[in-house]
Amino acid sequence: MRSIERSFYKSKAWENTRALYLQKVNHLCERCLKDGRLRPARIVHHKIYLTEANYKDPTISLSFENLQALCQDCHNKTHYGEKKVERWKFENGELMTR
Repeated sequence: MRSIERSFYKSKAWENTRALYLQKVNHLCERCLKDGRLRPARIVHHKIYLTEANYKDPTISLSFENLQALCQDCHNKTHYGEKKVERWKFENGELMTR
């Protein structure tokens, strides 16, 4: 994770915004809900990705208009497409996280 992201995602402003947004959507994945499925959201995703140029702009980083509550599967599909993303792998005989 880039250092700008690390500092932003640890900020009180983000923690408060994230908590309020999840509460607003009843902690449900918004994409699954559109398909009639009820799945808990664990991730608050930025529709416009944060960059060095925009992460300090609250209209992008903290605006509910730019946020979407997602389950892990939907978030993975957003970033990796339909291919299955394994969270674990064996490397040199040891179990490692990706």
